[in-house]
Amino acid sequence: MLAAATLFSSALLFLTTFIFKSLAANLMHNNDEISKQEHNPTNHHGNTKTHQTTELYRHKFSTQELGYDIYNCPSIPPEDYPKSWPVTDIITNWNPNDVTTLPPRHRDVYHSLCIFDYGTQLEVARVYRDKEVPFIIRNDPKVTAASKKWTTPNYLLTNLPSDKIYTERSPVNHFMFYNAGRREVHKNWIKPLNDVTAMRYDEWLERSLERDAVTLGDEELMRRVGEMRQRRLARELSSGGENEKEQGREEKAVDDADDGANHQHSDENEDQKKLNWYYWRLNAFLEQAEEEGPDKLVFEDLPFFDPRKLKESGFYLVDPRDQRGINCRFGMRGVIAESHCDLSRNMIALLEGERRYIIGHPGQCDNLYLYPRGHPSGRHASFDWSNPTNWDLHPKFRNALHSEVVMKAGDVLYLPTAWFHYIVNLSTNIQCNIRSGISYENKNALKECGFKLPSSKK
Repeated sequence: MLAAATLFSSALLFLTTFIFKSLAANLMHNNDEISKQEHNPTNHHGNTKTHQTTELYRHKFSTQELGYDIYNCPSIPPEDYPKSWPVTDIITNWNPNDVTTLPPRHRDVYHSLCIFDYGTQLEVARVYRDKEVPFIIRNDPKVTAASKKWTTPNYLLTNLPSDKIYTERSPVNHFMFYNAGRREVHKNWIKPLNDVTAMRYDEWLERSLERDAVTLGDEELMRRVGEMRQRRLARELSSGGENEKEQGREEKAVDDADDGANHQHSDENEDQKKLNWYYWRLNAFLEQAEEEGPDKLVFEDLPFFDPRKLKESGFYLVDPRDQRGINCRFGMRGVIAESHCDLSRNMIALLEGERRYIIGHPGQCDNLYLYPRGHPSGRHASFDWSNPTNWDLHPKFRNALHSEVVMKAGDVLYLPTAWFHYIVNLSTNIQCNIRSGISYENKNALKECGFKLPSSKK
């Protein structure tokens, strides 16, 4: 009897230990996946259709292969941080034009950035920020609150401007920045296909959700898009004499753009618009944030980017005196922004949806075949990365080393000065970013490629 009791106790102890370890393992981050996220492609601004939890984006490399745990990174960045791989391997593994991943499929992501928890790892993240290396920080209650507010049903529809405002447009999904004012310097320059129009937020949202619905075969979302379109067309029909005023406001919105682009007014019909891709833009400036309007709304809803509230924004604004306003980009599934670098620090918050960033160190510039300084698209890649037939025409591109990250709502990505980034919109999404000053640790690498960092304002 005693032996039986002893055997039973041992078995119970073993079972208890096994269950405890299993539960603990489930609570820990799995280093081989980005997240076990709820795949909810139609959950835009209140649509409640959901799908079962799936692992869509998995980290390809383990802690052992990377040499560090991305969820528990060393207190000082490793010498080879972040790990990088041939960018052609990254693109071959997942072509940027393929933006829809549905269960049971998944994506293996060449991820190597540290992911810090705002509540428990802020000081380590600060070290990485001050060392001017990229990382992700998440679980900041302020960012989470902004994300929740901006995806609350009808919040943005009610509070954003009802006028048509600056919107990038393209008949193809690849967008290339350009300053057409520099065309005189480059006589043989061919303007990219994208241009600028003006569009109301509700129409942009309607068209973006329609692309999601068609791609996903989501009948419920398509029904909602149909209702949005009926309301818009009824409004446009009933406006009558307001059309001329509307056209005037549209022309002003387009003509006020400051990038020298070749602006076009929206003379498209409904069928043409269905074929286009759109990037809706909302820029907020501190000088206008005291008055009622979109600038005030953005700064109030995103206090973590407000230089007047350094208690909330101090981590994100390295040099608050050199902030340049908050720039929000509302992205449509499939839109790609070609690789480029910005000559300042950049904090990028994703408030809705998913975006993929392929990033590279400034020292890679010689392998990237950039348009030169002074070119309308200076500091941007001069060819389409997603087309492998271009790689043999640009042989050094095969030497370029990059990594990638799939951002989800609530993530903030830190990109130091002049780091290259290639952006892929994986769904309807909202991204807001702010720049704050310049660092010069990579100025020589840029100089070798013919670029010069601006002088510090300090």
